[in-house]
Amino acid sequence: MSAASSYRLLFGLAVQNLGRRQSRTLLLVVAIAIASAVTFAGVVAMRSVVASMQVGLSRVGADLMVVNQDALTNLTDALLTVEPTDSTVAADAISRAEIRGIARLAAQRILRTERSGLGGAGELVDLIGFDPASDFTILPWLSERLAGPMRPGDVIVGAARNLPLGSQAVIFGLPFRVYGKLARTGSGTQERGVFLQASSLLGLAGAVRERTGTLPPMLVPERVTGFLIQLAPEATEVQARFALLSKVPEIKVIAGGALMTGIRQGLVALLAGLVGLVIALSASTAVMVMVLFSAIMAERRRELGLLKAIGARRSQIVGMAVTEAALATACGGAIGVILGLLLLRLFERALVHHLGEMGIPFLWLDGPGTIAIAAACVVGAAVVGIAGALVPAWRMGRRDIHDLLWKEG
Repeated sequence: MSAASSYRLLFGLAVQNLGRRQSRTLLLVVAIAIASAVTFAGVVAMRSVVASMQVGLSRVGADLMVVNQDALTNLTDALLTVEPTDSTVAADAISRAEIRGIARLAAQRILRTERSGLGGAGELVDLIGFDPASDFTILPWLSERLAGPMRPGDVIVGAARNLPLGSQAVIFGLPFRVYGKLARTGSGTQERGVFLQASSLLGLAGAVRERTGTLPPMLVPERVTGFLIQLAPEATEVQARFALLSKVPEIKVIAGGALMTGIRQGLVALLAGLVGLVIALSASTAVMVMVLFSAIMAERRRELGLLKAIGARRSQIVGMAVTEAALATACGGAIGVILGLLLLRLFERALVHHLGEMGIPFLWLDGPGTIAIAAACVVGAAVVGIAGALVPAWRMGRRDIHDLLWKEG
């Protein structure tokens, strides 16, 4: 018999055996379907929750703000923002100090001027220079923007400024394109501000000196108005504040809302715990399937003994058992994906709809990502079935015909 004919025969025997023991097959498929449905729905929902949380948590802003000790600060804003001041800090002050517990650091330069030429005559304008690569307090608030990344000649305007996207804003005689607009933040500086890349703001130094007669200190490349800091999950506000004040001279540290900092750090830790829980559930499902197939192979020992008696090789017996397991568990995985989609639909009706009514966005995982997880669940179910059947089938295949037909266990 050729190899192809042998494979076709094994496949046919596996399908025939599944149909012959319909109750056992049905129970196995149902067990795998339930496990796959929970895994699929859980992973998709968790990935969607993570994406939604990242959007929401990114708008919490900074945990700490570092400014010059002589700078005036406004502590009434719920969102921690650097305020315009002529008192500056060295641009490398915090990086040189090597403070532990800092997850993200963003520097800002803020020039408040009435001679920018933007808006009405003599209108105060806050020009805020930032680095899009390190920013975590401005870009998350973008409500409208043009396609593509922000370029050096682009500006972002606060919600209080009525400038359409793509229009031209002339600042100190130089043209800039309006790239985006922020949502309402409740912070006066961000509501009125015009945000541009730090290199673009520094590039205005010559025009500012010519129009005002002086060079403001925040337009010196080695100085910044202040820093915004986001703490790592394991860091505490007290530890970070003490380290900053002890290592960086002539600064003061302003803390954001301690409650929001704790919530953000706690959610990050919770998401890490959820990943571990999914892994543990998957491992327990694999063990359950292995135990189940061990019992199935023990029950079929006489059938396997007869197959060996008529000339079946050990590899053929193992192949038939593995094929049977893969078919049953893959079928259960596919059914589980369908059940998981129904669970997600119920989840959407029960929670996502209410979140939408409260104005809280929920971002579902995109189509390709969902399809990839579904495929992984089906393949994973088949792999679990193969792993569960392989060892007991191999052990049964090693036993001689007499043991399989007449001995127990």
